[in-house]
Amino acid sequence: MPCGYNLQGIIRRNTINALTQFERMGMYSENIANWTTNGYKATRFEEIMGTGGYSKGVIRTDHTQGSIQVTKRELDVALDGAGYIPVTSPSGEIYYTRDGSFCLGKDGILMTQSGDIVGTGIKIDAQSVKTRIDRNGDVYTYKDLAGEPEYQGTIPVVIFQNPEGLKEVGDNKYIKTDISGEEQLEVDHRKIAQYSIERSNVDIFDTVNQVMRVNASLLATTTLMQAVDQMYEKAINLRQ
Repeated sequence: MPCGYNLQGIIRRNTINALTQFERMGMYSENIANWTTNGYKATRFEEIMGTGGYSKGVIRTDHTQGSIQVTKRELDVALDGAGYIPVTSPSGEIYYTRDGSFCLGKDGILMTQSGDIVGTGIKIDAQSVKTRIDRNGDVYTYKDLAGEPEYQGTIPVVIFQNPEGLKEVGDNKYIKTDISGEEQLEVDHRKIAQYSIERSNVDIFDTVNQVMRVNASLLATTTLMQAVDQMYEKAINLRQ
């Protein structure tokens, strides 16, 4: 047995390792579950040195862009580049999302699938026969395909100095924090693509491979713990 190690030390290190691997497995499971979620940002697991010389896990979000898929829905938009679309919940909280699978809510207001208002409220008239969303986010409607379009509002895009500081709150939404900094409105951009949706950025093949690695690590940890338990039993029997 290496110098400085005893059975208690081995048990402690393996217990910490098992807890870390279970946390890692939970993160990978969440990524797999959201593989097909529009605009979902994968999380990654990093181990850092904690107090007492033991490592601990830190979960971070990968904010790189996912692939853009063309759809047939005129209210679908994808962000082609960095940024987030601010949305407002029914109770007034402001969130940020990259899931542009929008729909029409009460009174024709443009909303997210979870019921949040896009931007400051963009109304699409029920009599409209066509909706056009320009690259800068301007929304126009047509009551007659041969007529002039009517401006209804703009889908805003904001950026953060440190997007990794955003806090995920469920339903593919984030809130800003002191670490993320304040949002900055993008002006004169061309980031919004109509008839498109951003897919998740989960690398499913790498994620499955990581799950297999974690499973092997947990198996090795369990085997070692069983061996240590047997050593304890033998030590107890020798004392009796």
